[in-house]
Amino acid sequence: MILERFFSKTERSAAPEYFKAFLHLFVFFLLSFILCGLSYAGSGKYAEKLKSLKLAGDVRIDIFYADAERARHMAFDDQGILFLSQMKKGKVVALPDSDADGKADRSVEVHKGRNPHGLAFARQKTGYYLYVAEETRVVRMKRIGKPYSYGPPETFIDGIPGGGHYSRTIKIRDGKLYLSVGSSCNVCEEKSKIRAAIARFNLNGKGGGIFAEGLRNSVGIEFSPYSGELWGVNNGRDMLGDDHPREELNIIRKGRHYGWPYCYEDRVFDKDFDRPFDCSKTEAPALSFTAHMAPLGLAFYKSGTLPARYDNSLFIAFHGSWNRSVPAGYKVVRVKLDAKGKMLGHEDFISGWLKENGQAWGRPVDLEQSPKGDLYLSDDHLGVIYRITGK
Repeated sequence: MILERFFSKTERSAAPEYFKAFLHLFVFFLLSFILCGLSYAGSGKYAEKLKSLKLAGDVRIDIFYADAERARHMAFDDQGILFLSQMKKGKVVALPDSDADGKADRSVEVHKGRNPHGLAFARQKTGYYLYVAEETRVVRMKRIGKPYSYGPPETFIDGIPGGGHYSRTIKIRDGKLYLSVGSSCNVCEEKSKIRAAIARFNLNGKGGGIFAEGLRNSVGIEFSPYSGELWGVNNGRDMLGDDHPREELNIIRKGRHYGWPYCYEDRVFDKDFDRPFDCSKTEAPALSFTAHMAPLGLAFYKSGTLPARYDNSLFIAFHGSWNRSVPAGYKVVRVKLDAKGKMLGHEDFISGWLKENGQAWGRPVDLEQSPKGDLYLSDDHLGVIYRITGK
């Protein structure tokens, strides 16, 4: 025991039994006080901020991990361990919660690279792999030991042009990898077809081609568990005023063009181009939102640990605006779905990261549902991962 070190062996043996009992009791309460103090300090640092968030009374939000500087996209592996990219820190980490107390035990670095962002897992005949989308390439790493020991990265896709929008998002479905690459500019005609588009590759890295185009910056993409189709949010161009173009939610289908750079919103021609373009041949958004809110991540939610009234939802994280006189975004929106995945409307789910003075203390990025049914939300401004559940 800590305080017993101050007494010699002889002095301890000579001490009355009641003194020994008192000493052990004192040390027990001292350690309890210290540990409780540390726990309170850890949660208290964010307590007032969390209290300022606006959410339903039967929903709670807690800090899952509080040392996630520049936290971006997330993915769960087959063990239920959350992996996180910290893009500007140049690393990917695993965040295990071994005791299942709703808080990460530690952060374990599993990869270092140039602006790593999108994450995905896939089991193949040769093993279980983690795929990481960096700025100019996609790498994959084979798991060589549980829980999170991975071999060296091997380049899966190379030669992705850098600069401009440099986050890269990936999803894997039915043996195919889908790669979203943003534009190099605000509004321009790209030289590389892979930019402002979603490309698709076989899991051997071959057979690549453009799946859909005209998507200026679809950072958040996800497959619908209802229809199997790819859905994605898109960040429209800037410098058209506060109200245009409205942010988009698209159902992304093979071979379709979604407008950029020639058209925006519901097939509105962009007058920055002095040559004609037939906007009727482009796809209109499935749903649109206030301009310049910067949607970055989305997650389908059929059921889980939230109250049952949230079953059949699509949650979208809006990072927040810069190109707007009155800031907007900084919130999570719920798109209501029916039992077949059709959209019924939308509403704010969590807001309050933007203060009344126009300053933001947090910026939502990505959403993921855990195998246990909880929602996880990354915040690259506060540098935390939130865990969202029902009360």
